[in-house]
Amino acid sequence: MKTTCVGCDREFSDQPTEYPGKLYVHHGKVMCEDCLIDMGVEPDTSDPEKTFIYTHTDLFRVL
Repeated sequence: MKTTCVGCDREFSDQPTEYPGKLYVHHGKVMCEDCLIDMGVEPDTSDPEKTFIYTHTDLFRVL
């Protein structure tokens, strides 16, 4: 499954070992680690439960 960052429009795979890195959910938006850091947000402060739901379930699948 591919998911897209709303900040930079890059597509990310669900494989954890592939570059580019992880996706996070910050204020309801799926964003990559680079975009969060550019915004001045530490990736650890994003919501890990929502991140899993947004990126690993069919309910929030990006088509």
